Amino acid sequence: MKTNELINAIAADAKAPSIPISTTVLFAAGIGILATGLLFWTMLPVRGDMSAAMGDWHFLMKWAFSLSLLLTGIAMAISLARPQWAPSSKLLLLLIGPAILGIGVVAEMISLPAADWMPTMIGTAPIACLVYVPLLSGLPLALMIVALRRGAPARPAAAGAVAGVIAVGIAATFYATHCQNDSPLFLAAWYLIATAIVAGIGAILGARLLRW
Repeated sequence: MKTNELINAIAADAKAPSIPISTTVLFAAGIGILATGLLFWTMLPVRGDMSAAMGDWHFLMKWAFSLSLLLTGIAMAISLARPQWAPSSKLLLLLIGPAILGIGVVAEMISLPAADWMPTMIGTAPIACLVYVPLLSGLPLALMIVALRRGAPARPAAAGAVAGVIAVGIAATFYATHCQNDSPLFLAAWYLIATAIVAGIGAILGARLLRW
């Protein structure tokens, strides 16, 4: 290719319309929700007392926690996908989920005798939570990494970790409809561990795949 032709090709490429990174991230999250929902319904049943659970604040606390991870994670991912990102007060967004959970934990500890704290925290089948939440997070995590590759993250590992938080937000929202353990004490132990696992995997993937 001649020099002039190369210059013209580069100029034409620069003028080509590009999809905003916010749209890409939101689209990936939407596809992740659909894919995770389909996977969940092929793997696990919805709990039999779902109608009653919807009226219990303990169950609603699970959704408040998981959806706050999803929404704040999306907001952070859109910011982190840009090369000019710098640490700011936006990082406080990621504390919304833990803050909601913390309020629930305090309320639960006030309402329960101290002797019941540990058994309630351990709950039933905690290992299932550590297996299924990361497993259900796999597809949305992959989709978010692909979406973030369309941007130019200044901090690839941080962007990958936030992708993991989004994935857990999606996975935990679905898994909550199967899990019989509704206590915030259980969430504070096992859901947070699952979140840390997936966020850690996301950080490793981000450091490797989101460099530019």
